[in-house]
Amino acid sequence: MAMNSSAVAIQAAVDGNLRLLKKMASKIDLREANDPSSGWNALHFAAVRGTTPVNHAAAAGEVSVLRYLLDHGGDPAMPDAMGTMPLQVAADSGHHEAVRVLLSKGVPVDPINRRGTPLHLAPAKDHDQAVNILLEHGADPNRVASRILSPLAHACYGHSFKCVKLLVEVGADVNLKGPTGRPVLFSAVEEGLTDIVKFLLEAGADPNIHDGCRKLPIMLAAAHEQRELVNILLPWTKPIPSIPDWNIDGIIRTMKYLWLEPQLEGKEAFAKGDYVAAVYSYTLAIEIDPHDTTSFANRSLCWLRLGEGELALSDARRCTALAPYMLKIHKKAVEAFEEALELDPVGTLARGSLSLSLSLSLSRAGQR
Repeated sequence: MAMNSSAVAIQAAVDGNLRLLKKMASKIDLREANDPSSGWNALHFAAVRGTTPVNHAAAAGEVSVLRYLLDHGGDPAMPDAMGTMPLQVAADSGHHEAVRVLLSKGVPVDPINRRGTPLHLAPAKDHDQAVNILLEHGADPNRVASRILSPLAHACYGHSFKCVKLLVEVGADVNLKGPTGRPVLFSAVEEGLTDIVKFLLEAGADPNIHDGCRKLPIMLAAAHEQRELVNILLPWTKPIPSIPDWNIDGIIRTMKYLWLEPQLEGKEAFAKGDYVAAVYSYTLAIEIDPHDTTSFANRSLCWLRLGEGELALSDARRCTALAPYMLKIHKKAVEAFEEALELDPVGTLARGSLSLSLSLSLSRAGQR
């Protein structure tokens, strides 16, 4: 027997089929598409999927559906089950028209959760049109939090030169220190972004501001043998007394030894299966540079191989806190695992699922 319009709309909501839901919305009022047995309408069923209908439309970039929902009682600021608001979803997905529609409804431009504000999410994905709209509506280009870097740092980790320029043009502080203690210039150097490093220097970024551990951007570039970056930073950086040969080769030679020697020893120990020795070496590397994400990722993997789940999880969390985008596409696994732990405070998941989750997220980040 053919389904009536209400039943079709409800099924579309249950399935998350926005195209069919949009089609049905042109025929009936979704609030009146009721299920006789439960009394719920199509919007209720859509919300049960773990996201609100408005969030779902924002994530898919279905602007016409989004407008319909907002015009018929949808809440433009209601977060989903994970605390993510529609504007954050639209910015993260790069659907700039959805961003514009939501802002036209008067939603706050800077809602924040553990992943940041919309202005953190958009530049991390190189969504410059969304960034431009957010800035036009007064988004704060210098917002930082306990585990959240500045929007400018997120743009660097997203390799988005366009977003870096947009943020600097509206007053982003190029010398702002985030929760890691590092100015944004370190983020650009860490990612090897020569064009962005040049731009930041010309915009007033000071390469003589250390990271809290007496390390400078040129030292980071030299430690990883990034000759072009060392050459760019050299004229802007004051000579360091502990480096006697103040030239490209001399700086690289000195820093490669001081910075990377413990990491190289840790890598060799790991390859031999001597995880205790590897932990020791990576601990020395962390003492040299407490903000080096690679050392934390590598030590976490060593703890995992030693069966020390809590220690592995601790290092993984410190790693993602220092540089959320170091893990690239693997960060999703870390996020999912941490979300699961929040639902399991007893720690059962930390013991039972740690191997799978951390192996997925750290297998490529570790031993870099």
